[in-house]
Amino acid sequence: MDNSTLPDDYDVYIEDDFTHDLTEECHKYDDKVFAAQFLPTFYSLMFILGLVGNAFLVLILVKYKGLKVVVNIYFLNIAISNFLFLVTFPFSIHTAIHSWDLGGAMCKIISGFYSVGYYGYTCFLLLLIIHRYLAIVHTGRFHLATKKTTYGIIISSWGTAMLVTLPELVLSQVQMEDKDYICYFVQTYQYPPGDEKFWKYFLTLKMNILGILIPLFVFVFCFGGIKKTSRYKGRKHELLRLIFVITLVFIGLWTPYNLVLFLKTFQEHMNLSDCNSNYHLDKAIQVTKIIANIHCFISPIVYGFLDETFRKQLCYFFKPRNKTEKFSLDFIYLLGFG
Repeated sequence: MDNSTLPDDYDVYIEDDFTHDLTEECHKYDDKVFAAQFLPTFYSLMFILGLVGNAFLVLILVKYKGLKVVVNIYFLNIAISNFLFLVTFPFSIHTAIHSWDLGGAMCKIISGFYSVGYYGYTCFLLLLIIHRYLAIVHTGRFHLATKKTTYGIIISSWGTAMLVTLPELVLSQVQMEDKDYICYFVQTYQYPPGDEKFWKYFLTLKMNILGILIPLFVFVFCFGGIKKTSRYKGRKHELLRLIFVITLVFIGLWTPYNLVLFLKTFQEHMNLSDCNSNYHLDKAIQVTKIIANIHCFISPIVYGFLDETFRKQLCYFFKPRNKTEKFSLDFIYLLGFG
């Protein structure tokens, strides 16, 4: 058939019609509506509970349990990691309600608190697992670390967390989105021109490997080795159970977000680039990220349920008799004036 018999505007008509239909079918997920309605209340509640729970955990560790035991020092640093993470919540609330108006420097600082809090928590959780593994499985060859060694490990752990956070600090900046200024604490960053894919893949893989895969591998290896040893059988290991549950809770809360983030990053390689997949992945990222952030106030709750000393001090702390005086003295002590 001769192509000249077709109308001159045939191709143009089909292209315009197709573009119009595609525009109608593709609806980008608007996370701002959900954020403005849900996040202020939810994050405010988490912020208050997190501050109270972690402050009480610090109080118990410093005043009642003491910091001569290495495990208590690691738990103290986990609480500090939670505080760093909690600092970002008021800024998340502010961003959900208003546009970011605090400048680029503050955006980098808050992004740093978020990432250092996350990776710091991971580092000290790994130290707790490895410490219990060495203490139970290799008792004959395991010697308690000196104060100098312990402080060296702690400084190295914080240094590692900060080093791992450097890419986020460099890439985090205020961006314009739908006429509003937004500061992204984790995703999405302003990637350097020409290197968008590299940094996008790198940051996602880094978070999945350092935040989930390595803790999961260490968790399975160490607890598997502990369970096989004869020293484990027939004994009560309350501390081991506490670390076991805290690790499971952390991995359980963060795995959905890391999995969805991985699918979103590599969606073009998994046939997930269509409109429907984009919409559901964007929605899933927002929901799973909120769930993951719960870890910063869940850990002191788990500690309170499973640690006997914590429970006893909690009951004593809230005794009706002289409760006001007790609260005042302990609060002053916690602030460092006692």
